[in-house]
Amino acid sequence: MRVSFEETDGKVIFRISEFHPKYEEILQMCYYDNDGKGYIKTYPKDAKYLDKIKKRYFDNAKLMFDQLGYFAPVPWEEALKEFCQRTQVTKINWWLTGSCAACIRGIKMSPHDVDIMTDSRSIEEITDVFSDYLIEPIVDTNGWLTRDFGVIFLHARIDIASDPQDILDIPEPVDCGPYAKENLETIEWNGYEIKVPPLELQINVNKRRERMDRVKLIEDFMNK
Repeated sequence: MRVSFEETDGKVIFRISEFHPKYEEILQMCYYDNDGKGYIKTYPKDAKYLDKIKKRYFDNAKLMFDQLGYFAPVPWEEALKEFCQRTQVTKINWWLTGSCAACIRGIKMSPHDVDIMTDSRSIEEITDVFSDYLIEPIVDTNGWLTRDFGVIFLHARIDIASDPQDILDIPEPVDCGPYAKENLETIEWNGYEIKVPPLELQINVNKRRERMDRVKLIEDFMNK
């Protein structure tokens, strides 16, 4: 796998090329664009801490993609613990979603990353607190499913998304949408109090994604 960067028209291109075919589906899952010469993501050249981010990306991109494909162990618990530790004395408002939110309740799943939701007011502080660990800049998505999106790599990939949009909850509310944000529950995990969505919403999202094995795990847990 070759990692490279290009600059054009005030933008910086993060490029992945010369990779094993097993990574193609992973890159597509991460919303990289195929420009015929590889898979790319484009960011503003003036993104804060860009030089540090590029170095971390260069050093860790392959490991990140290996973890996403389960080609390498995913130490999500270490990642979540350190995220909790580093945000504990800040004003960052966040909550946990995705499979990690089920895992900390005691449901056995195998997360390949940590999914963090926040609000746009916390983005600048997250960027500063995790400046040494950002692997993709946290930027405005210009109307995607969340307002901002970026990635931290701290033991494992930590996705950061802000201000979920209403469309996420159509046709039914899911674990990362506005309804979840207004109906969070608190779970104690390793000495930290972590806000998570109701399990019913995790059933909804996994049904939508046709992950029926996860639906069964959650339903079995709820029916204990």
